[in-house]
Order: sequence, then C-alpha cells, then structure tokens
Amino acid sequence: MDSSIFLDRSKLSARYIPNELPHREKQIEEICHVFIGPSFPDDYPLTVLQIIGSAGIGKTSTVLKCSKVLEQHFDRNRLPLVTVYVNLKLQGGNKYAIYRYLLERLGPDIPSQGVSAEEMLRYLLRYLRESKKYALIILDEIDYLIKNTKDAGVIYDLTRLNEFEPGASCNIKMVIFIARSKEFYEKLDPAELSSLGRIPIEFPEYTLKQVGDILNKRCSEAFNPKALGSDIIDEVAKITTSHLIHGDIRFALDLLAYSGNLAESQGTERVTIDQVRQVYSQIHPADVVNNLDELPPSQVYTLMAVIRTIRARRKPYVELKEIRSSASDIAEEFKLKKLDIEDHLQELSSKRIIDIRSLKEIGIMGTSFKDLEPLILHKIKRYKENKL
Repeated sequence: MDSSIFLDRSKLSARYIPNELPHREKQIEEICHVFIGPSFPDDYPLTVLQIIGSAGIGKTSTVLKCSKVLEQHFDRNRLPLVTVYVNLKLQGGNKYAIYRYLLERLGPDIPSQGVSAEEMLRYLLRYLRESKKYALIILDEIDYLIKNTKDAGVIYDLTRLNEFEPGASCNIKMVIFIARSKEFYEKLDPAELSSLGRIPIEFPEYTLKQVGDILNKRCSEAFNPKALGSDIIDEVAKITTSHLIHGDIRFALDLLAYSGNLAESQGTERVTIDQVRQVYSQIHPADVVNNLDELPPSQVYTLMAVIRTIRARRKPYVELKEIRSSASDIAEEFKLKKLDIEDHLQELSSKRIIDIRSLKEIGIMGTSFKDLEPLILHKIKRYKENKL
C-alpha cells in the first residue's frame, strides 16, 4: 500500500548505512589511514584501534563504512578479508560467548564444544592462516562488557593475538574497540591498558547545523517531498542537540519515524510540529505534564502566554516581545496584575518546561499542545473558581 508520508521508511532505521556519512569524513579518513598499509598481508601488523564517543553520533556506521573500504583494499590485492561485527550488549556476556561467536562467523566448521576460550582463539588463528583468509574484528560497547562482567581479559587477548603463536603470521589483522567513554579504563589493569593504548579516535557530538544536514539527507530518502517541511527537520534537530539528547541521531531518526507513523494514522498529508511534540512527549516525557500541579499560578499563566504566542505565530519558537504581548492580553482577560514574565520564563526553563535558546527563540520543551493545553486551561479554570 502506497504511503502519502513515506517513500522508504527503512531509510530511517539505525541499521541502514547510507552511501555518504555527512560530517564524519575526517574520521573515515583517519581510520582508513591507520589500516591501509602494505599490500603483502604478512607484512601487515596486527593493528588495534579505539573509537570513543557518545551514543548515536555515527561511531558504528563510520567503522562499518571503513570496513567496506578495507575489504575492497584487500580484494584489489586478491586477498579475502572478512569483517565480524560483535555488539557486546547483544552477543557478549562473557569471554567464552564472544570467542565462540567469532569462531562461528570466521570458522564455522571448527568444533567449539569442550574447548576453552583461549583454545578457540588458537584454533581460529590456525584456521585463518591455513585457509589464507584474513579478518577484521569490531567489538562494539566494550565499556558495557567491562562494566558488567569486570572481565577485561578479552581486551588483553585480542590486543596480543600475534603473541599466541610466536613466529607464525596472525591473519586477524585489525581489532577495533568501540566505547561511549573512556571511563572503562578505570577497570583495566596496567597490562591491559598498555595493550589497548591510550590514544583513541574521539568522535565529537554533532552541532545543530550538522544534525540538520544529516537529517535533511536522510529524510530526502525516507519521506515524500511534500510530507515533511524544513520546519520539522529544524525542530527535530533542535530537540536532538538539546542537553537531554546530546546529538543522538538514532533518537532523531526514531522521532521522525514515529511522527510519520502518527501522521499516517491521523490521515494528515504532512507531518506537523504538534505530532513531533506528541511523539517526543511519549518517548521523553516532559516535566510539565508530570509536575504541572507544582507550578504556581504566575508560571501557569506565563506558560499559557507562551502557548498562545506559538499558536498564533504558527512556529515552534517565538520572540520574548511576542510573549510579553500575549501575557498582557492574558492579564487583562483574567483581571490579573501585570505578569513579570522574564522571571517566570527563567523558572520554567530551569524546570525543563520551556526551551530558551535566545530572546528570539523561546519554545515548549518537546511537549505536545494536544496534551498540554487542556491541562493548562483546566488549571486556569480552577484558579477562576477559587479566585487565584
């Protein structure tokens, strides 16, 4: 069934790796430069690399993109290179499980029953050498493994593969460890830390502009052109680069996908800001919905002024002077004293209810008007009844 919203929703999946990775060109070049060396594999040393960066900022996609470049490099020299990617949250658990998974992927005919973890590695190295195959191993979420098992032996083993059989070639040529931070260093003993090295390739968080560029590119593949405006991408980019999300592109893609699904279910021709806010409030509930009863009347009226201004201007962020005008109208409508909205806005911002980016960019912190406005109106009705 054709969709009025999506061209190909699979392009929003975290598993999809696009042909281009905007704003990760430097990291791709750096990784490939480390690994692309001599043409003769026996002269190609075991190389270990660490990739460090927070969630959803392109670490895994970049490494997998680089693995394809390296496979092509080996192929041009008529040498088979196989990449094995291991997500240690899903396939890890302990050293034995990890090595067994490597054995199944690289040497499926080698029996693993009744064999110790270290023996599996020896059998694997011997199999690769005798079959003249080469391997790149990627271990993702290594910090998760170390934190939960407190066993860093896998780091020591895989960084010293060329010492398992001194004098014999090691056909596992590259090992890449991916982690969210360097905090797991604290769990390593000096020998393990020395084998790993202390100079990782660090991935910085995306800026607002970079997130916008990435989402524009991905959305052009995923959405029908008329179904998603630039205002939606701008709003999702701002949410994604907030102090709550830290530039997590996976979060942004999920937010766009669920917003598109909501637009389909509601029969709208395009995704709206309020649909994005509604989905965001479900994924990442805002304090305002949960803690509205704790707000004093002055802050509730100020919040109403922000909502009315956004409604009237039909844009997600409005200027302070526009909110002042709405606050003046509200004060007159409800026979209130003048609202000192600047102080109230700062309080609402500190409570993560509104988002103040500048005096010209003030908005609601990701909460849907559909959920929020009835609650505000109900509160104000109660104030009128109690003459607050």
